[in-house]
Amino acid sequence: MEFVFQCGWCDGDNFFVGKQVGFWVDKWEVPSEWDCRFCDGLNYTPDPPWEEA
Repeated sequence: MEFVFQCGWCDGDNFFVGKQVGFWVDKWEVPSEWDCRFCDGLNYTPDPPWEEA
């Protein structure tokens, strides 16, 4: 599943493909911190629920 996170520095949309953690459960794993693809600013993933892309 793909999720979109907004950069806290430039408001750019960054897309991540989540890895499914459980077989029967709808839980996904995404990076806990990431660099914006537009401004290279360091961001932290917010707590779920996340916005699907």
